[in-house]
Amino acid sequence: MRLFIIRFFILLGLFFSSLALATAPAGSPSNSRVFAYAEANFPSIFTNAGIAGLYQHFLYRYYPASGNYLGIDPDGKIVILGSYTGNVLQTVGNIADYQSAITDWEATQSAITDERIFAYKEANFPGIFTGTWTEGTYQQYHYRYYPDSGNYLGIDPSGDVFILGPYTSGVLTAVGNIEDYRNAILAWESQSSLRLDYPGFTLWLDCSKRGAVKFQYVAQRDNGSAERYDSFFLDPKVSANCQQTSTRSYGMNYDRGHLVPANHLDASDEAIKATNTMTNILPQAANMNRGAWLHTEEIIECYRDIDELLVIGGVIWGNNLADDYFIHSHGVKTPDAFWKVVIRGTGQDERAIAWIVANSQEATYDRLDRYLVTVDELEHITGEKIPVADYAKHDKPNQSWIIPVGCNKG
Repeated sequence: MRLFIIRFFILLGLFFSSLALATAPAGSPSNSRVFAYAEANFPSIFTNAGIAGLYQHFLYRYYPASGNYLGIDPDGKIVILGSYTGNVLQTVGNIADYQSAITDWEATQSAITDERIFAYKEANFPGIFTGTWTEGTYQQYHYRYYPDSGNYLGIDPSGDVFILGPYTSGVLTAVGNIEDYRNAILAWESQSSLRLDYPGFTLWLDCSKRGAVKFQYVAQRDNGSAERYDSFFLDPKVSANCQQTSTRSYGMNYDRGHLVPANHLDASDEAIKATNTMTNILPQAANMNRGAWLHTEEIIECYRDIDELLVIGGVIWGNNLADDYFIHSHGVKTPDAFWKVVIRGTGQDERAIAWIVANSQEATYDRLDRYLVTVDELEHITGEKIPVADYAKHDKPNQSWIIPVGCNKG
């Protein structure tokens, strides 16, 4: 893989060697809009979360799951290299060529979709739209049925919204058009992130996704060995509409993956138990959970005995529908990737290491290094601001921190 990356850099270096650093042509979509459009509309080529980078005069994203790169030069020329092109650098046009397509696609993203209507209604009217639902179509209606309340919520092709069931005395009743709910949905979505402070760690939960988007904790010197808690449970203090609908195993070769691991909080029985709250759990590909993600946890486990560590991480949900196996069983989609930053030291001695790990069976233990990114790249991709010195944001080690000999990883 390293030889492949080197070859990519050499080719692009030759390709862009005569170009000067610049921005996208005036009036054209920005680079970030191009990447977003490509990922959404060509997911088989640009699969899952892309790892951003800068090399000489160009901006690129690398997609480990498909082995492809998407690059943009200072004049707005777009190139692809990877399995899709037979590893031959291929130009696919200029940013300006895609302006209309990108603008049209972005317009659809701002639309109030059926899914956003369903999520809003379920969160704000739980007495009517209660519990685990089943989804389907009947004649012209796209509907969800809520067995616990016996009600249906349906939407027709023109966007008109209907309710049928005990709430309407069995009469099909129109309750407006989806556009009538735009302002209410936008306001709810902007306020749907909850901060949850558990013993030893903090989570930020997105109610619309029924899952976490970010986590943070301080890993201190290992001075305990409390036993791991076996059971998983919902948080009784969090609305049922903001968390998963089941604590059962996922199946399909996915684990109940921890964002914050129990092993880093093993000085406290209460903290260990809290890590098994389903708000701290998401579907993780088994090889990833027991592989690359475990590798990051073992690095933290060893280095917390050297320095106190600030650990910040989160979820890249993405839009890959192909692996959303658990919507009906747990009410949650499958994230495309997970990210993590570990910060050690202070002042001029501050150091950071960052990964964006694809939620894939390919993300095994010995492949962790391919998911290394700079903090600057991670901020660019996630939109997060990581509290680390600017000089440390641009450093990326050649490999992940080496686990010291004799470290007790238990």
